[in-house]
Amino acid sequence: MNDKIPAAAKRLSWSGGWASLRDLEVIQAVIDSRSVTQAAERLGISQPAVSRVLNQIEERSGRQLFHRENNRLVPSMDALLLYEEIEIIADSFSRLSQFRQRDARRQLRILVPPTLAYDFVNPLTARFMRENPHTQIRLEIGRSEHILQALARDEADVAIADIFAEQYHANLNQIPLRKTQIICVLPKGHPLCEKAEISSQDLHQQDYIALVKNNVGRSLLDQALESGTSRPNIVAEVSDLKTVFTFVEQGLGVSLVSAFPLNDIPGLEYRLFMPRVQSLVACFTRKNNDALVQAYSAFIRKNQPPADRYSSPV
Repeated sequence: MNDKIPAAAKRLSWSGGWASLRDLEVIQAVIDSRSVTQAAERLGISQPAVSRVLNQIEERSGRQLFHRENNRLVPSMDALLLYEEIEIIADSFSRLSQFRQRDARRQLRILVPPTLAYDFVNPLTARFMRENPHTQIRLEIGRSEHILQALARDEADVAIADIFAEQYHANLNQIPLRKTQIICVLPKGHPLCEKAEISSQDLHQQDYIALVKNNVGRSLLDQALESGTSRPNIVAEVSDLKTVFTFVEQGLGVSLVSAFPLNDIPGLEYRLFMPRVQSLVACFTRKNNDALVQAYSAFIRKNQPPADRYSSPV
């Protein structure tokens, strides 16, 4: 009589919460193997447990799912229709499992300028990888002025940059990490080392190591110098902090830099620059960032170094 019911109606008649996912797994295993014993082995449970589940399902659904022929379980038409639906469910769970595996192996793309990479982001990223071993990292070091544009073009998931507080990026999430001051870097023994603070006027006609003109902070530093009618003697323009430190340590001149990260270098001294210029180290993500991006950003913020002379966590 059941065989005369249209297939669509039969599918609908199975609703009502009469079976769990484990019950459906048992039905699938029995149909595949046509044996309670083999189904039990496949599922890792006892033969009586499989028989008990089948009896409960038939009782709850009011359908006979199997009958015996020559010591084999033969599925009824109702069972075969149900099997079609179980295959769809099993396929969906298989895709979800593969999705989780892909997500666990997903590459996290990070962009960072050299100034922040070597002594700040790189060590923390290595620690993040140790604590999250299924995460694959692609970390690229690039120029500050290009990083946020690359992030906006979906060429990265996270960008960490040293920006000035006046800048704002409406299309990106901005997670403040650290406030920092602009400081003057001097070679040991320089006459200006006698001063507790360095003013823009103190740098007038001093040999000076400048950042390249397209650096994000160059224009603001130039404005600070010009506000005091200071005209340093620019002897070199460089793009990264390590080169600045090398040139200053060799006695080629003085420089102005962001004070984070700041290492004690034997041949250098640091002084606060006046008028005071603040910058902000921030983590940038796109608006639709996922759980992995959020976890990495939170990790960097939580595990950054404590406050020092010229910078402090936000």
